[in-house]
Amino acid sequence: MSSGTTDSPAADSLPERIWRYLWPRPAADAPLLRRALWAAFRIIAVFWREFQQNNLPMRSSALTFTIVLSLVPTLALGTAVLKGLGAGDQMRQAAFRFVDQIEEPLGAQSAPAKQGDGTKVPAAATAEDQQIAGHLHTAVAKIFDYVDRTDFAALGAFGIIGLVFAVLSVLGRIEQAMNVIWQARQGRPFGRKLMDYLALMILLPLSVNLGFATEAMLQNQNIIQRIAIILPIAWLAAFIFKLLPLLIVVVTFSILYRFLPNARVGMFPALIGGVMGGVSWFVIQAVYVRLQIGVAKYNAIYGSFATLPLFLLWLNIAWIVFLAGAEFAFACQTFRDYAWRRPRLSPYNRLALAFDLLDDIFNDFSARKLSTTASLHERHNRHDEKVIAQVLALLTAGGLLRRVEDGDSYVPAAPPAEFTAGDVVNIIWGEEGGGHPLADQALTQAAQGLAWPHLPAPARLAAG
Repeated sequence: MSSGTTDSPAADSLPERIWRYLWPRPAADAPLLRRALWAAFRIIAVFWREFQQNNLPMRSSALTFTIVLSLVPTLALGTAVLKGLGAGDQMRQAAFRFVDQIEEPLGAQSAPAKQGDGTKVPAAATAEDQQIAGHLHTAVAKIFDYVDRTDFAALGAFGIIGLVFAVLSVLGRIEQAMNVIWQARQGRPFGRKLMDYLALMILLPLSVNLGFATEAMLQNQNIIQRIAIILPIAWLAAFIFKLLPLLIVVVTFSILYRFLPNARVGMFPALIGGVMGGVSWFVIQAVYVRLQIGVAKYNAIYGSFATLPLFLLWLNIAWIVFLAGAEFAFACQTFRDYAWRRPRLSPYNRLALAFDLLDDIFNDFSARKLSTTASLHERHNRHDEKVIAQVLALLTAGGLLRRVEDGDSYVPAAPPAEFTAGDVVNIIWGEEGGGHPLADQALTQAAQGLAWPHLPAPARLAAG
């Protein structure tokens, strides 16, 4: 990143010199502080760049719209799962617990009132100067009123199937956003997507139930007496009770970050992203409530209907934080090999790489082995893994390769004898004409004049 006038380091600006120092990978024997600083800088740089390029605020707005349309079916199915396990109304309690957790640091000015069903609603929620926490309580209570009215018996089989597909569509939209963040070119096959989503629909309510079971266990006098022998339970119990909603959010985020993208996400990056997303979620929501952003304006315009825009704004902020946590997990996993400048190959090198990859995949298939993107990258490590993935995607779209069920392995789409070099040239360089006649002639002769099909490695050696 030179200034353009001289190659002398003294001519570089201070930010450029900092960049030159921090971005290159330090030596293996560099001081620990230097390596830690390099890792932190690259993670932050990758996170910030990808956050901007992926336009996460716009995607969060789209997810907000989607979740509003499917909120009641999603909560209804989650509540049904918990009730089927004998957990009662845990979803409603969890939602109010999260709102209370945000509201507690603010110091309530008046004692909360109770609805007929025992649900806590702040007294400020009925005053003219409603605060955000009161709006959130009102919105959550109204949503769960609709959830309670959901009659699965009246819906019938087709109604329940429609309800399930409404929830699956929400998870599908979230997966699309995750695939953009993780730069996955394709989503899961429908069968695998259906099984994974159904598993998530069961596991996520179970995580909520597990959190409440843990809380109930910590309130058991026998357990308290046993733990009190070892730890000062008086402050420990209070600390755990306050930390439990955060732990539920962190675990939920980590599960979604780990399993929703159609990419290999390490457990540790997913957990780091879950911690970052969960902590940021509570911090930003608390700041949002403390600053009372938009309350006066929306109350003046909408009056008693101010709950709706404030709830939508709150949902939008929550989605931004959730996607930012996924982006942070991506940065933690890829910062070592992240290419700041997008790798590009010349047409010649792209065609050469395509032939190399096809040779490797044919040989692996003959040896009854699967060719994965990672194994191909190990053999062609002079190329960036993203470039290899791009060429594989072109060959797959052109009908020369097929992706197997796990989505990361490739096999030939037909016997090698049925392929010609012209097929590969047309896929990599394109078949469209309309340019200079000499260019069209060169492409035609290249496609027709190359001696192929592929020969397995032993046959090639014998032929040589």
